[in-house]
Amino acid sequence: MRVVFDDIGSFPLPDGVTRDWVNENVDTKEYEELVQRTFLLKAKVVQCPNYPQFRDMVEQFMSIIRNPEYQEDAYLVSRKHAVIREVEAIKSMKYDGNIRICVTGPLELYYREFGPVIYDDLLENIAISVSRFAANAMNDLNVCSLSVDEPSLGINPELQPSIEQLKLAYGPFSFDVDVQIHLHSPLYYTQLLEVDEIDVFGVEAAKDEKVLDFVDAEEVASAGKRLRIGVARTDIDAILAEFNQRHGVNAWQNAELAVKAIDEIESVEVIKKRLEKVYDRFSDLLAYIGPDCGLFSFPNQECALKLLENVREALEGLGWTT
Repeated sequence: MRVVFDDIGSFPLPDGVTRDWVNENVDTKEYEELVQRTFLLKAKVVQCPNYPQFRDMVEQFMSIIRNPEYQEDAYLVSRKHAVIREVEAIKSMKYDGNIRICVTGPLELYYREFGPVIYDDLLENIAISVSRFAANAMNDLNVCSLSVDEPSLGINPELQPSIEQLKLAYGPFSFDVDVQIHLHSPLYYTQLLEVDEIDVFGVEAAKDEKVLDFVDAEEVASAGKRLRIGVARTDIDAILAEFNQRHGVNAWQNAELAVKAIDEIESVEVIKKRLEKVYDRFSDLLAYIGPDCGLFSFPNQECALKLLENVREALEGLGWTT
């Protein structure tokens, strides 16, 4: 079985480093080295690691897109300013391994900036802007996939794009790599099957495998699409709460216990069973696997790495190529 092991992107900051510090030091050498060190930690475990996403997923892009000094038109960023700082840090290492690039989706950015009423001209400009970040990021790197993250689509009832607006949002994402869409709900996946530029649908299934009931394998196959399935839970509050209840402890206040909680609740055997289930259900449609979502909320980097290591060990235990 050939499947690619990736991660969604966000990752805990090292002890003593805050997001405020990150926002104030994005352009410094210190931040560049922090990104490089963290990326290499992930790259030792994950076959196709995403750059470490430490910043707010909306402001990382919108702070540039909405800046009039960087615009060609309203919310249309110029190509030279569409730069993901973390990716540039990795390029400066002359890194030649696999990498995954995530960008925040046009609909998420639009909704967070303007609300639910969609004006096509603004949506189109934001979509082109995001595609420019993606295009610049992919230069000079061995990119295995580009992921467009749309957490509100299918979750927030206010966000109701038409099929024409979906095509407008993702039309600029025509690239020679797998283009994933990371959905937090599969509600819109049937409409998105009509969008040519999307190759892979991401489904968060580890926390609640019932969401897979919404995904029809025959529909996905007939549309020429494939799947990325989450096989490791990332709802860290619930994981630690379950561990605490079992053992009468407080794993939030003890780093060693937090790692044990990951290893017990999201064990290699638990992840193996999920892998076997999704393969039985989707077979060769299964192209990518990894954690459900990002890991920024994990209490420390050691916990996040433990989860990634367990996924890798589960894959190797099944004899799947990674």
